[in-house]
Amino acid sequence: MRDIMLPNAPLTRTRRLAPKRQMRERRTAQALILFGIVLAAVELYVILGSL
Repeated sequence: MRDIMLPNAPLTRTRRLAPKRQMRERRTAQALILFGIVLAAVELYVILGSL
């Protein structure tokens, strides 16, 4: 019956991320955001400093 209703559905359930992996990904995302903010600040400093 399931094959008739959802022909393209996966046979296994989608797995949730493990808590440790989820925390590592969150820390990585926060580090990338912080790096972007610092990079933007340095770029503004260089641009405004050259005027």
